[in-house]
Amino acid sequence: MTKIEIQRQIMTLPEVERLEIADAVWASLADPDTLPLPRWQRDLLDERLADSVGEEGRDWEDVKAEIWPAHR
Repeated sequence: MTKIEIQRQIMTLPEVERLEIADAVWASLADPDTLPLPRWQRDLLDERLADSVGEEGRDWEDVKAEIWPAHR
């Protein structure tokens, strides 16, 4: 069975089963944190980091209250 055939077959499964497969594949990787980032992603992270220099962080409770005002 080819990779394309496997992908097509997986896509016919219910969402819950596809998530289980995705989780199993992810767990099978030796160390996902050591996977290389694509250049565009590295550039974007560097840009965001540079933009945040000198900014003070915000308290998580304040951010949560802003995102979900009903949870105050």
